[in-house]
Amino acid sequence: MKRRERALVLLSLSPLIYLLIFVILFRFVFTSDPLYGSHQLSLFLAGFVALLQRFRKHHIQSLLRQSLWRNFLSVLPAMLILLFVGMLIGSWANAGILSSMIFVGTKILFAPTFLPGVTILCGITAVISGSSWTTAGTLGVALMGVGNILGFSPEICAGAIVSGCYFGDKLSPLSDTTNLASSLTGVPLGTHIRYMMKTTIPSFLLCLIAYALWNFYNPPLLVVQNDILNQFFSSEYLSFQPYHMVPVILVFGSAMFGLKAVYSLSLGILSSMLFTYLGGAPLTDMGKSLLFGFYPETGNPNVDALLGGGGIIAILPTEILILTAVWFGGILEGMGYLSEILTLMKKWIYVKWDVLLASMGSSFILNLTTADQYLSLVVPARAFRHLAEEYHIDGKEVSRSLEDSGTITSPLIPWNSCGAFMATSLKISTFAYLPYAWFNLFHIALATSLLLFRKYKK
Repeated sequence: MKRRERALVLLSLSPLIYLLIFVILFRFVFTSDPLYGSHQLSLFLAGFVALLQRFRKHHIQSLLRQSLWRNFLSVLPAMLILLFVGMLIGSWANAGILSSMIFVGTKILFAPTFLPGVTILCGITAVISGSSWTTAGTLGVALMGVGNILGFSPEICAGAIVSGCYFGDKLSPLSDTTNLASSLTGVPLGTHIRYMMKTTIPSFLLCLIAYALWNFYNPPLLVVQNDILNQFFSSEYLSFQPYHMVPVILVFGSAMFGLKAVYSLSLGILSSMLFTYLGGAPLTDMGKSLLFGFYPETGNPNVDALLGGGGIIAILPTEILILTAVWFGGILEGMGYLSEILTLMKKWIYVKWDVLLASMGSSFILNLTTADQYLSLVVPARAFRHLAEEYHIDGKEVSRSLEDSGTITSPLIPWNSCGAFMATSLKISTFAYLPYAWFNLFHIALATSLLLFRKYKK
């Protein structure tokens, strides 16, 4: 590669380099959760420096406004769902639904098989509901509490939950990303799902084995486990009532029948508020739980952390994170950085497997830069459409490659809407659970290795 070409490559990749530098730098400045400041500043400053590099170009300002607005509209539904999930968790905590779910979880899940059980339970629920977000924001929150009670670290619990949620989301015929990838490539939905199983099922089995081995070789300390169990079950806030399951059934049942996430979550919020009102709680307390969340004052911080949370206010740092990611992604798109990166990737294509590898790579880059997993599917599908036709690549291979990267990597990036949602709902940073999201990691490794093997086998 000539010196001029190397300079152009570095210039095209410079925003990503700036982002990496700022993320590392601010990681040492902000000692608390990176969701509360460091990632937002990193994205804003990296975008600002990238903006200064090309701001003098003609007509660039109008393109920038268009790309920022387009990116904002693409993540607006995700931001809205986040607000509803915050209200849902707050209302469920206030109504006692969260404590009932945790109570049931401690009765049906046991420490020796907890991690594989969590992964399977989340996977089944996500397949039925078609939504990793709904599953993580409801069942996942309760399972984090169960894991805490049983003595498991929050990192490994969150990793198992994310793994199960994205396994189910990927194979569900109700999933929005599954339907989107199918429609973008013109592949029948059933064919798309069956072809994805070639990488999805082995990855899921590997992650179950890994969680089972971890569970066996790293059992929770019995003393710690019994101490937390005693604290939890002695709490006056612990109560199980059968009617507490009605909002849970409404949320998952409506999602299963195709109701949009906002409406399903609204049903869960309204029904829980109704039960809270019938229980004698004042309307002001219900309003406060929606806005500020619900935090019981038991005098025991462990129990308070388990049974409290939610509220719109708790979601605001995540919303700001998504907005700064929109700013960063809009600059990359409007200033031409993104198109240059895709053009560079196309220059390295020599065989059909390179097209699929490039589509996977571009999906990951778009997840990294635009904060929206839908764009990570749509843009590569359009950008590599002609090359796929030129190399006579079957549409089902393209659709699988898009999901193998676009869907799977989205919860592993802190400023992506999916990663931000998982971190906010499960109360743990993305970087903390990332090493334990084994389904996602195994899946990426398996899908990439399969393509490389088929490429060099020829």
